Amino acid sequence: MFRRIGDDIWSHESDVIVPGGMHLPSRTTIVRLAGGGLVLHSPLAIDDGTAKSIDALGEVRFLVAPNCLHWMFLKAAKKRYPSARVFGAPGVEKKLGVFPFEPLPETGHIEGIGEDLHVERVQGVPFMSEHAFFHPRSRSLIVTDLIFNVHHCRGFMMNLFLRLVGAHEKTAQSRVWRFLVKDRAAAASSVFKILGWEFERVVVAHGDVVSDDARERARLALSWITGGGSPLLGPGSAVG
Repeated sequence: MFRRIGDDIWSHESDVIVPGGMHLPSRTTIVRLAGGGLVLHSPLAIDDGTAKSIDALGEVRFLVAPNCLHWMFLKAAKKRYPSARVFGAPGVEKKLGVFPFEPLPETGHIEGIGEDLHVERVQGVPFMSEHAFFHPRSRSLIVTDLIFNVHHCRGFMMNLFLRLVGAHEKTAQSRVWRFLVKDRAAAASSVFKILGWEFERVVVAHGDVVSDDARERARLALSWITGGGSPLLGPGSAVG
């Protein structure tokens, strides 16, 4: 499915088959830059029909693998868009083998994209190397596996898995993060920076776009990392 999310931001959605044969609802987020080029965030498999919809928006100039789990369709996307620059999270090179890409910055802006997208790496979680993005024009926070919001999915096993990790039919962070975070203070510092962005929606890679009360729902979803503190005051503001 291909649809518009907001100003200069669109969504390509389909299920991805994950280990165990489970169908995980997934999303590529497409951002159109001020200069007219496109960024494909976490590309999925792109057939000719989807490519036609994307090409109608502009030229694909950037492909982004935003963490160490969202890389499977990157080579195919590069083959379809050979002139696009590729950016990836640290650790993706272990999955891709001999495939050149440029590293995503820890914070700030991507070279060539500039103020159209802000980026912040969630520190202290090297297995994920998750990068969050803020698109000011649409006031959208774009995340990959940092937050889930899956309310509809196919199959008993996928529903069971989401229940087990605490991310079934709600805006939540998978409990798996509690095993992956190696430096919680560093992760919290990153999350507070992300929550400090002036976003009005959260575009997740898995599940429905969060449009209502997005900042509060994101804050609650990430409260295990932050200890419940305010993005304005930091970790020390947590109560109890």
